[in-house]
Amino acid sequence: MPPPSESYLLDFHARLAGVTSRWFAHAPVEVEGAAAPSSYALLEAVVPRDARPLMVLDLACGDGYLLELLARRKQPGMSLVGLDMSAHELDAARTRLNDAATLIQGRAQSLPFGDGSVDVVLSHLALMLMDDVETVLAELRRVLKPGGRVSIVVGGDLVPGNALEVFAGLMKSAVTVPPMRLGDSRVRSIDGLRELFAEGFADVTVRSLSVQGDGSPSEVWESLLTTYDADRLSPTAQAALQAAFLQAVEPLRRSDGSVPFRWGMRQLTATRAP
Repeated sequence: MPPPSESYLLDFHARLAGVTSRWFAHAPVEVEGAAAPSSYALLEAVVPRDARPLMVLDLACGDGYLLELLARRKQPGMSLVGLDMSAHELDAARTRLNDAATLIQGRAQSLPFGDGSVDVVLSHLALMLMDDVETVLAELRRVLKPGGRVSIVVGGDLVPGNALEVFAGLMKSAVTVPPMRLGDSRVRSIDGLRELFAEGFADVTVRSLSVQGDGSPSEVWESLLTTYDADRLSPTAQAALQAAFLQAVEPLRRSDGSVPFRWGMRQLTATRAP
């Protein structure tokens, strides 16, 4: 049987397949003083644009949105592969991609690819949820070609002064969430990421991202309700949290009715060492 954390994630993505791209596919990003269309677009930009044969793996591909971005290039010689442990997410990806990528159900801890067979590995908001992350990274080192690249987007620090900070404070002070460890805490810090990628990787860079999800208080709440913490609450606790949240964000409301809403994320990019 899978560990409790994986069982929960499988259940979550069975109920809410496609939820990650729903909220982040078109959410603008601020990164190092510049702007990007989305956190997915930052990963797509890592893949070289040339005619040489290229195998790109989207690890924990979800409903295939990142693969669709790459498929739109119609780039000769590029093979796209998506792997996810959720059959429901893969069903959504098949519908989206219409055979533009090879889709495989599997776990990151045991990749079904040969040694040195992959040119680029991408992953969007998944590594920080994975158990036994050192095994995952060992698998990435194994399947990547020397000089191959990996780029991941993971959760980052809380951005102050917006609706997510309000939500986080309410979760801490007013709600008890049943304990569950999702992933390795080292993936949630810059120092931890650098420690994990110190072995077998070179040219490691980590960039802090601020992802915009501004909307009306009710729209922002709808997004927050699909976070893992809020999802695990009872309906009664969710209703109480919603009432408290909508009241607490009123001072943030702008003239157009929206409230600021920022997700802190990070993008790590590295090269497989020779």
